[in-house]
Amino acid sequence: MMPFDAGFGAIYESIQAAAVAVGLRCRRADDIWEHPEIIQDIVSLIDHSRVVICDCSGRNPNVFYKAGIAHTLGRQVILITQNGDDIPFDLRHLRYIHYLNNAEGRAALTAMLTDRLQTLIGH
Repeated sequence: MMPFDAGFGAIYESIQAAAVAVGLRCRRADDIWEHPEIIQDIVSLIDHSRVVICDCSGRNPNVFYKAGIAHTLGRQVILITQNGDDIPFDLRHLRYIHYLNNAEGRAALTAMLTDRLQTLIGH
């Protein structure tokens, strides 16, 4: 889950690389169109996911809403952010991955996500 913004394209690629590295498939709602309403596709994706990664950068309310759905459905949620202040109070008790949106920072994000995903899926 991340804001639909061109500035997050390279971040999505970093997340995809981590998922592929551990044998998972990475998808966003804009990758599919199965239902008339996008929220149905989003809930379906979350429901069928083992792990949900939420980028809290920019405090996008849609990302927080979807993180809530993931928590409600009992999914493992990994929070990532470019700024720790973007993690809202109700989620600050959870660990998150801080990253920089540059080539080095995205490479580090991929490595940290790969490690975390391996732990969560038992590789």
